[in-house]
Amino acid sequence: MINFDNYRQNDRMYGGSAGRKIGIVYENADYIIKFPGNLRERAMKNINLSYSNSPICEYIGSKIYELLDIPVHETILGKRNGKIVVACKDFMEQGDRLYEFDKIKVTFEPSFLDSNGNETNGTGVDLYEILMTIYEHPFLQGVDGVEERFWQMFIIDALIGNGDRNNTNWGIIVKADGSKQLAPVYDNGNCLNCKWDIEHIQKVLADEKVFISEAYNGRRTIFELNGKSVNPYHLISSMEYEGCNTQVQKLIPVIEKRMPDIKNLIVSIPELESTQSIFYQKLIETRYEKVLMPTYTKLLEDDIIPSKKEGADNYVY
Repeated sequence: MINFDNYRQNDRMYGGSAGRKIGIVYENADYIIKFPGNLRERAMKNINLSYSNSPICEYIGSKIYELLDIPVHETILGKRNGKIVVACKDFMEQGDRLYEFDKIKVTFEPSFLDSNGNETNGTGVDLYEILMTIYEHPFLQGVDGVEERFWQMFIIDALIGNGDRNNTNWGIIVKADGSKQLAPVYDNGNCLNCKWDIEHIQKVLADEKVFISEAYNGRRTIFELNGKSVNPYHLISSMEYEGCNTQVQKLIPVIEKRMPDIKNLIVSIPELESTQSIFYQKLIETRYEKVLMPTYTKLLEDDIIPSKKEGADNYVY
């Protein structure tokens, strides 16, 4: 835990509505300090926390991306003014411009329909519309890995329970020379039920049916199909999207290999109470065992992806 009290605020400004954030210089690099959100509505929701655990969850979620070899912003856990905070390294260099996906979509006049069959202007959260924007927007032509990154985030966000991935928190960096590249994954704090207190976690852990609903059956994303919010676990297990299947093929063996490291990461954070640590580990393990691994196995059985048993030399683990 780094003590950030003595680091002065710099003149860099950062947007977003998910809590207070300031810029500092730490070890000659710019960082964003993210503070825990103040849970003013806690009395109505029977929450006993004064502040959310979002800095710790941002740290865990980002480190899981890192463990799975997905480019992600660097994070450091620390304290400032007596509160647990997370410092996120600023990945923008001098002259860079970040175009979030929503800004890209709003400049698109596509000649396609959304999943309801309605003509769309590319501004919504319909999954079909998002994928067509990725495929057809002129701005994205020549940028490597855009669809792959979308499905990587979709699957890993499902693993960590990040339901807040939307069109405003991923995008493309345009460099000073005009070249384009994917931004590293950022904004991972709304995962692992970061606003839940110990009492509520204990109740959910004590009721297996409620826990399963919270782990995967009852969860939703911001994305929609046919006007309804998407359950990411149902979509992944449906195997209806080739791009998603391809990333299941690549990611599940890596998750399997890294699962002990993921658990050790969670256990290594002394600021987490044991109940929180158990809950976070069980959530991740359950989603992996009940949704992700069965989908991967079914893809193997259906010969949709190469079989390990056949010793496919070109298979990526």
